Amino acid sequence: MILQPNRRAFLAGASVTTLGLMAGCSPNVSDKEPTGAGVLGYTEMLGAQLYTVRTLFEADARGTLEALAKIGIKDCETAGLFEHSAADIRAIMDDNGLISRSGHVRLEALRDDAAFGANLDEAATLGQDRLYLGWIPEEERTTDKYRALAELLNRRGAEAKSAGIMIGYHNHEFEFIEQGDTTGYDILLRQTDPELVTMELDFFWVADAGKDPLEILESAPGRFTSCHIKDRDQAGEMVSVGDGTIDFKTLLPLAQAAGVERFYIEHDNPEDPLASVGRSYAHLTG
Repeated sequence: MILQPNRRAFLAGASVTTLGLMAGCSPNVSDKEPTGAGVLGYTEMLGAQLYTVRTLFEADARGTLEALAKIGIKDCETAGLFEHSAADIRAIMDDNGLISRSGHVRLEALRDDAAFGANLDEAATLGQDRLYLGWIPEEERTTDKYRALAELLNRRGAEAKSAGIMIGYHNHEFEFIEQGDTTGYDILLRQTDPELVTMELDFFWVADAGKDPLEILESAPGRFTSCHIKDRDQAGEMVSVGDGTIDFKTLLPLAQAAGVERFYIEHDNPEDPLASVGRSYAHLTG
């Protein structure tokens, strides 16, 4: 079954401030000319999460980034740099007309002052202004620990703000599991400060949890500024964008209207990582 967003309900809940975005403008690309092609109207908005190409990137960062640039990717969201230095990666990106506006950090780095400071320094070198917590282990998924995590995100968010960086959270499916009268995701949304913590919505994992992404966006206006675009087939398997059942051609413009500014193609375990990015990019821009 194709995942069809509830367009009427969503638009009814959209704020007046989104009307400019619905016309095709984004705060981060307002100086760009529309390409006239693709789901979003701006190929400049489409990025890639480097987790998709992690094995290639670890072995050959320059070759991998050059290949992504040839596909048309402009914005590369990092998922760790392995043994590469931030300065070297920044130089390669500059050589290829690439930018990196955001990256993922680990929970242990958020909990350790020195590691968190190093992440802020790395982000500054790369030119990033968002750092998202990308995953938490199973033992961290209780209501009390979600509340503690919200406090940690707020604290680190306040520290990062002085460096011009915002902290965020990237979901999987487990945050939506009911725990009494709440969920982990609800705790994180309600107990984090919108001025300090933003959200990155992963459409595959939302679908995997059986949730409507537009209802989630509508439930907390302004909290979602970034997303991961990856598809899901009828068997529940992750596939390249366009090979699954999620109706991105309807969904993404509505997400954009809700204030989502950054769109990252991703596939966790593709058979051919660069081919998967290329196929997804072609589907979204064709």
